[in-house]
Amino acid sequence: MSHNKTNMYDVEPHIAEIYDQVETYDDDVELIRKLIGGRSPLRILEPFCGTGRILIPLALDGQELVGLDQAQGMLDRARTKVQQLPKQVQSRISLHKADVIKDEWPVGFDLVVLGGNCFYELATSEEQEECFIRAFASLRSGGYIYLDNNHMEGTLHETWQQLDVDEKAFPTGICEDGTYIQTQRERVWFDIAQRLVRYRRRTIITFLDGNTKTEEYLMQCHPPSKVEMQAWLENHGFTVKQVYGDRSGNSYNDESPRAIFWAEKKYTKHNHKSGSLRRKGG
Repeated sequence: MSHNKTNMYDVEPHIAEIYDQVETYDDDVELIRKLIGGRSPLRILEPFCGTGRILIPLALDGQELVGLDQAQGMLDRARTKVQQLPKQVQSRISLHKADVIKDEWPVGFDLVVLGGNCFYELATSEEQEECFIRAFASLRSGGYIYLDNNHMEGTLHETWQQLDVDEKAFPTGICEDGTYIQTQRERVWFDIAQRLVRYRRRTIITFLDGNTKTEEYLMQCHPPSKVEMQAWLENHGFTVKQVYGDRSGNSYNDESPRAIFWAEKKYTKHNHKSGSLRRKGG
């Protein structure tokens, strides 16, 4: 049984197809566009880029995108989609297999996007905080970070404290070729004060010929709070410009479903003009 959470995406290439069936929203892309304000071309880095849901629309806008992801299956599907784009757009996209905690991030970017609840892919608050250190190093002075996660304050919410409950989970669905994927998730441990939860997942893939493949793995999740994320930003060289409570751009409050940050890397004496979001055509 694997403890590597990214195995969830690499059990079979079909998993990336199910991901695209489930993750169809684009309101975060629209919010990012508003925050960018029509400036292009910007160099944008997206760790946890997945199948390109955020990355590809921004490239179509004229931005230059670099995507990182550890799951080969997700990257393969992203590359397939990119290959269907006009050559000019393809030239603005670069995809790389990388562990965002262990591997170095490239540098010289105007914007880092940490979207789509990507922090749920990391097991601890220490790993999550490491992303801010790496984002700071990747950004030009005056560059920005977009951070978007579910909102949970205080200790671990009671809905995350139910043990021995077997529930349907991602990835579950039917692929275009008829392959059926079913995943059950069982919560096996939690720590209220540390806001940690561990799940056991079992994914069963049924192929057209009737053969099946089963994969079991453990995953740990730390739902970050708004207080934590803001502290990480401020402690690692960022100035928070806006905090939104949803992807429509409404202001954050205690009851908001999301905590979305738009923060600027503080200017440094070295080449202080180069990192600001450049004006259109600049």
